[in-house]
Amino acid sequence: MDNIKRRSSEYISEHNDTVHSMFFFKMEELRNEVQGGYLEFANEFMVKAGSAIEPHSHDTDEFYFGLEGSGTMTIDGESAPFGKGELVRIRPNQIHSLDADQGTDIKCFAFAISYMPEDKVGFTAYPVDGSEPHFVSTRYWD
Repeated sequence: MDNIKRRSSEYISEHNDTVHSMFFFKMEELRNEVQGGYLEFANEFMVKAGSAIEPHSHDTDEFYFGLEGSGTMTIDGESAPFGKGELVRIRPNQIHSLDADQGTDIKCFAFAISYMPEDKVGFTAYPVDGSEPHFVSTRYWD
C-alpha cells in the first residue's frame, strides 16, 4: 500500500542546526494535488481496542499520524498494518477505515484538506451491515 509512509532515519538539519526534521513528503511535493483545497480540520482521535471506524469516503485529502497503538488501515479494499510514528494519506473519495484489531487503542492526529462546497460538508458512510451507503453531515456546530 503506497498510502502509508513509514518513519525513516533520514533527518534534515534546519534553522541553523537547531531543528532536525524528518519529512514524510518533500516540501511542495503535494502542492499541485491539494491546490484549491482548504484546511477542513485538525484533530486528535482514538479508536478503542476491538473497534473500527466505519468504512467511509469524502472529498478530502485526509492524513492520519499514528501517536499510540497499532491496527489495520484499509483503503479501497487494500489492508496494511498501521501504527505509531506512521503517516497515512487517504486520497479524495477513497473508501477507508481503521481497525484497532491489535489489542490496543489507536490514537492519531488527523487533518484534512477539503474540496467540498460549503453546503455539503461531510462523508459517505458504507455500513458494514450491507445497508445502502448514505451521506452524513459533519456540520456538528451549526
